[in-house]
Amino acid sequence: MDGNFSLPTTTNTHFFIKTTSIQSLQNTKMIKQSERHSKCQYQADKAWLDIQYDSDNDVVRPLELEKQMEDPPIRIDSDLLDHICGSMIGMALGDTLGAHVEFQPHKYLVQHPVTKLMGGGTWGLNKGEFTDDTSMAICLANSLIARRNYVAYDQLTRYKWWYRDGYMSSVGYCFDIGTATKESLEKFESRQKKFAKKHNIPLDHLDYLSDPDLLKEFDVKCSRKDSAGNGALMRLAPLALFFHKDPSIAVELSGQSALTTHSDQKAYDACRYYGALIVGALHRKKKSDLLGKKFYSTHKKWFNNKPLHSDIQSIANGSFKKDGYREGIRGKGFVTNSLEAALWAFWSDEGDFRKGALAAVNLGDDTDTTAAIYGQLAGVYYGYKKLPSDWIERLYAKEFILSLSKWIAYEGLNWSSEAPASASTSEHDKQPHFEISQNSSTHSEAEKNPKDASRSTEIKPYVKLELSSKLESLKDHNPDYILQRNTIMDSYLAVASDSDGLTTAASSKSLQHDKHTSTQQGSFIHDNYESCEDVCKWMKSLGKEYKKYMEIFRRNHVDGYWLLNHIDDKTLNEYGIDSLTHRQTIMTNIEQLKKKCRANNSIDSQT
Repeated sequence: MDGNFSLPTTTNTHFFIKTTSIQSLQNTKMIKQSERHSKCQYQADKAWLDIQYDSDNDVVRPLELEKQMEDPPIRIDSDLLDHICGSMIGMALGDTLGAHVEFQPHKYLVQHPVTKLMGGGTWGLNKGEFTDDTSMAICLANSLIARRNYVAYDQLTRYKWWYRDGYMSSVGYCFDIGTATKESLEKFESRQKKFAKKHNIPLDHLDYLSDPDLLKEFDVKCSRKDSAGNGALMRLAPLALFFHKDPSIAVELSGQSALTTHSDQKAYDACRYYGALIVGALHRKKKSDLLGKKFYSTHKKWFNNKPLHSDIQSIANGSFKKDGYREGIRGKGFVTNSLEAALWAFWSDEGDFRKGALAAVNLGDDTDTTAAIYGQLAGVYYGYKKLPSDWIERLYAKEFILSLSKWIAYEGLNWSSEAPASASTSEHDKQPHFEISQNSSTHSEAEKNPKDASRSTEIKPYVKLELSSKLESLKDHNPDYILQRNTIMDSYLAVASDSDGLTTAASSKSLQHDKHTSTQQGSFIHDNYESCEDVCKWMKSLGKEYKKYMEIFRRNHVDGYWLLNHIDDKTLNEYGIDSLTHRQTIMTNIEQLKKKCRANNSIDSQT
């Protein structure tokens, strides 16, 4: 929840918002695609992603949508899914844990500390029901899955649905909305009205805008000047999880996602930094690395070499490593306070999610949001299986969130930065515009947001290879591994197209080879060789005669992890590198890279 919010003084608050929302139903009801303007032909291929109403004209809530949901057509690697579910469920648990004492000061919580999941309190919620933090995160996740990409206009539309009609609310109507978010969504509505008039499009069609040129034209930065609340940071997790395959894009879009409702550079950079931490945790970085002073400098490429605002850099340098409230950690509603508090809770939780979440809540003030932000990072780091089972049991719509997590993983793995650019980014979204104070970091005018790309219609080799790698890493931890592996990979190969650069035969051979890969001794990670392009540049550095192999590596999506942990002479031969001398040279140089790496077990005991 944003920093500027007044505690409700009457019990009529919920009723007022719900009444207002019902009055707006006629303006937002789904219109059949065939009846809509030609520029507004967007239609989700999964009905549960878009707003629905029941026979009483009440919005259909997440719990009621669970029966409509189906799993992705291909099973997701259980280890990857455990950590993505951990982040999403961890966020929701933190939110609901702090909801009943939201706005209570630290002094009150010293006398009446939260020790378990409870209902009632500030909002009168049932135990396990979540607030705006989780609702907005679900809106963001739904948008990423529905559009299969980053489309800020669609994100704002779904936030508006939540604000006006209770879309993805645990109680069926909007409550606990922060001032900055509310003002931004009303600005978005105002711009929609002007846009509809300008282009002669019926206003009630505009939520389904699909025309690429019009999507680029619409200004999605709806925030008032210098809005630095925590309302963007609290909903961030789905974006970082979805784009984790390409850290630099994940980090930049984390920042861009803030600008729809929170324009201040601190909000932008807080989201960039926290997005990088979530990606790092999903990439199995050690906790000491994530929270170390060198995280930013070590991963500058993830940040496109753009500096952080000085306040955020101070936090990244370790300002959160204090003795809690006594030394200045505060659970306030401004983004710097929230970021520092969440990191303090993660740093001091001793490997125990329950302890960290309770510590975040008991700081007081914006209790639900501090804990929700903590839960995003701690959850992805520890994984779903290490979250408190008694809390999960009471969480509202937990099956909805778990299914949503599967789709985040599935669509995220299938998304490709190398696909043709789409109209996912507004022309106004190309570069954040900040009025920089003297103590602020500056952003070059020449720096641009990376091109967004649409999802490929094929299942990329990268996905098959990544699944193979992760399945093998679980081999020693799962007695039913062989049976499950064959079932999962058969489904992959049945759906995958042989024309995408990796034949079925090659896939099978690759899987056989995996049995002898580095999962027996841990994974090699080299910070200078992460993406496929990094590997291609390395290949080029071996000599002119090796430049021709760059396209082979691109076609097979050989990134740094795959190069160091799965490439051998047999695989190179299968890729079509016929020269024994060239294969030997490549393998010799790979071994030299491995010597510079730190061995990092892919199943990290991260507690």
